[in-house]
Amino acid sequence: VLPDIEEYFDIGDSSSGLLQTVFICSYMVLAPIFGYLGDRYNRKWIMSGGILFWSVITLLSSFIPKKFFWALLFTRGLVGIGEASYSTIAPTVIADLFVGDLRSRMLSIFYFAIPVGR
Repeated sequence: VLPDIEEYFDIGDSSSGLLQTVFICSYMVLAPIFGYLGDRYNRKWIMSGGILFWSVITLLSSFIPKKFFWALLFTRGLVGIGEASYSTIAPTVIADLFVGDLRSRMLSIFYFAIPVGR
């Protein structure tokens, strides 16, 4: 996907790498915060809100015009927020729903699906 983004926005490798950096930084900073919130508030609501936020921002980022690369960077940071809310809380919800060997199996499917879905 990155070569297509580089071509569309007429950017180089360093700018396309910045897209990943912005995402990872926002994810890295906010994942512990969502973990904290998930321990204290309703995890299903936090996770659902994060998925909705992630989906809306991802959709909106597909309409960014060529001359607004900065807006794509901004939306990548916002996508990191949505993904942090989901990926830190989802394993705890799975752990609540399943026990024993079935829990291990479900968590392995969850973690296996993360890189497959990207």
